[in-house]
Amino acid sequence: MLYLLPNLLFEEDSHANQLPSSVDAIVAQLTGLIAESEKQARKFLRRFAFAPPKTFRDVPLRLLNEHSREADKREILKEIRQGTWGLISDCGMPCLADPGADLVLMAREQGIEVNTFAGPSSILMALVLSGLSGQHFTFHGYLPKEETLLVQELRKIEKLSAREKSTHLFIETPYRNVKMFHKLLDTLQDSTLLCIACDLTSPAQSVQTKKIGNWKKSAAPEIDKRPTVFLFRAYMLNATENLV
Repeated sequence: MLYLLPNLLFEEDSHANQLPSSVDAIVAQLTGLIAESEKQARKFLRRFAFAPPKTFRDVPLRLLNEHSREADKREILKEIRQGTWGLISDCGMPCLADPGADLVLMAREQGIEVNTFAGPSSILMALVLSGLSGQHFTFHGYLPKEETLLVQELRKIEKLSAREKSTHLFIETPYRNVKMFHKLLDTLQDSTLLCIACDLTSPAQSVQTKKIGNWKKSAAPEIDKRPTVFLFRAYMLNATENLV
């Protein structure tokens, strides 16, 4: 059995405030835990109580990250078949913007039962808090770093958004947030709605949605080195923009 376990977005919070109590019962009986790093795995396990003499240090760990090979994943699956394993992301829900999806697909192909729980997801929370349409949306992960490619991608997505009436979400490395914000202002149409969702679930949470034209007239959001989700929806483009 493989359980996809939610993790906190704001790690200083109590897990009781964000995670369902059913997660406690599952963690207490885990045979092992799969995580992106040992540090984050131990930090997650320390939040939960175990029946003595077992402690969080007694739960075996296996790493699954961008460096994991197919052979590593196959070895993890062998262990999952023999016990109850959990999979976590560094924050939020596993398999969203992290490498867990490949392992889940392999588990499905091998007939291994997979289950999950409700939990915080910065992507979904940003979407519902933004006021932008959740009827048709796309999460793009990280956009290109190279400036020319980034501008091309933003314009392409904006045209798609206007044509399909869809919302588009992406994330950026926190230290590049400010640069990304200004690039959005320089590239997108003034009529396009842009939401900046920052530090979700923390006391410093901030969600602001404005037209690009209004963002240009207001103070820039304080997002430097803070976890942020960017969302935008185009309602119309200039007459010179080709929507086809």
